[in-house]
Amino acid sequence: MRTLAKIPGPDLTVVENDELRRYELLAAGTTVGTLDFRLLGRRRVLGHTEIAADQRGRGLGTALIKAALDDLVTTGVRVTNYCPAVERFLQSNPEYAVVLDPEHPPMPASRRQHAPLQQLVHVQHSRLRELAARSQDPNLDGFERRRTTDQFAAVAAQHAAAVADVLLTAARTSSGNDAAVLLHNLKQFEQALRVLKGRAYGDARFLNLSSAETWQQAERLLTEHESTEARIVSGLERLHGADQATDMARTLAQRQWSSPTRPHPNSPHAGVAGRLARQLWRIADSTWDELEGRGLPTEPAEPANQHSTFSHYLFGTADDPDPTDQDPEKR
Repeated sequence: MRTLAKIPGPDLTVVENDELRRYELLAAGTTVGTLDFRLLGRRRVLGHTEIAADQRGRGLGTALIKAALDDLVTTGVRVTNYCPAVERFLQSNPEYAVVLDPEHPPMPASRRQHAPLQQLVHVQHSRLRELAARSQDPNLDGFERRRTTDQFAAVAAQHAAAVADVLLTAARTSSGNDAAVLLHNLKQFEQALRVLKGRAYGDARFLNLSSAETWQQAERLLTEHESTEARIVSGLERLHGADQATDMARTLAQRQWSSPTRPHPNSPHAGVAGRLARQLWRIADSTWDELEGRGLPTEPAEPANQHSTFSHYLFGTADDPDPTDQDPEKR
């Protein structure tokens, strides 16, 4: 954790928490504000700013954003911004526009409304990154580290299986080369998940590997997966249009929660054999999870109203802005 700035006030500090991939505003050591980011090589993608409810209305969101951008200017790191609060700050302080990466501008809002599949995989990838960062928190004890690592492995395995079921099948008919790359990556990624989970639980086959080595391999393959999947999804949306992409996004979300909870890199992935294997593994994995008392994330309730806030968030469709969502200090 690196200190970026001291802010006038009762023991206020802005730090960079690289483990959790966010900037934090601390009041007497307690986190009262955050600005999330993702790493894409040397570039950072700014996602969301929020201030604790009891600290709003004091300009702390602006102070947090300013400290983060000051550091980015100093270090020469370029950003792609998706945070409305940061966008408003940049409009009021155009001298900070130097931090924006002109080669990687954010997806325009009008396009995001018509890119439901891209939005969904972005949400899923962000969740995996969050779980990965949480699992590597050095402050966790052994039990909690195993639990969070297991959660990451389960969610990642389900995501990989759903991608094989939906996106790999679609890609094979539209982009053979990308489909082959995705298939190879899925198998490698699932093998890395198997090693990661086995190492966390003391599997003798993997004890010669350090925790850092297993995580480095898993995150490298996750990065490759994100890149390949994003390329395939973009092509599918161009090919099929927004309506069919929305249906595909809905299917992908539903399949993820009905997919195996353990990685199976040596099973068939494509075609009828792959689908049958996933159905059988889902039954077997559910049985083992029940016997082990394995605590895993649960399926979110399907929104009855397809125009609900959750639906818009999940599928990236247009929604009327909530007036309380305009400023991180008013949330």
